Amino acid sequence: MNKITSSTYDAHVLQEGVDFQVKTYYEPQDIPEKRRKDIILKYLKPRAGEKILDIGCGVGTFVFHSAKKGADCFGLDYSKESLKMAKDLTARYAPQGGANFIVAEAVKLPFSCAVFDKITSIDFIEHISLDEKDKLLGEIFRVLKNNGFAVIFTPNKIREDVGEFYWRLRHFLFEDKIPKNELHYGLTNRINFESLLNKNSFVFDFSYHDTTRPFLARLPILRHLLSLNLLWIICKKVK
Repeated sequence: MNKITSSTYDAHVLQEGVDFQVKTYYEPQDIPEKRRKDIILKYLKPRAGEKILDIGCGVGTFVFHSAKKGADCFGLDYSKESLKMAKDLTARYAPQGGANFIVAEAVKLPFSCAVFDKITSIDFIEHISLDEKDKLLGEIFRVLKNNGFAVIFTPNKIREDVGEFYWRLRHFLFEDKIPKNELHYGLTNRINFESLLNKNSFVFDFSYHDTTRPFLARLPILRHLLSLNLLWIICKKVK
């Protein structure tokens, strides 16, 4: 696998173009993307006057949707082209709250301690290593207010492994091409990520979701294998 850098994401954003970002994230047209937006906002509940940080914000999806509710929002990413597009799009839509964007690394947040009411990291942790996940959680703990919480949303590694087996079988039987997402080198499962949450002194709630087939997240026993998405609400542990 080639080294993945900010330039990798810059190239993706430029190739996709503005219309794709609008139809996928700002005014989602596809049902799965609409579900994704609704799921996150259901748990995040952004409100006017709250200070919200989106880590790995990409083109500013949840900065925009939170700022629409009047929150003072900060989006952080290391892809300059993603943030340039985020600035252009939020300027176009002019949400009620603040929409600020910063080029920085998620493992070293450029903020003081205990400044954010809420933090999001949506479809981001699958793009970083286990060590980086650990450092990220330490930084979230540091900048989150004691009564605040963070929403973490990511693909389910077990489901992805099941999918890979399915495509390998199709390749064997029908010579179909096996789809591969090189950017998802940091996929995680519930057990592994919750071990990091415990290590970093968080309390948390967990839920399964599936933006494509929601019923899969409601199947007893099988949902840990078949649910597409994992979601955690994490808070600081009371000392």
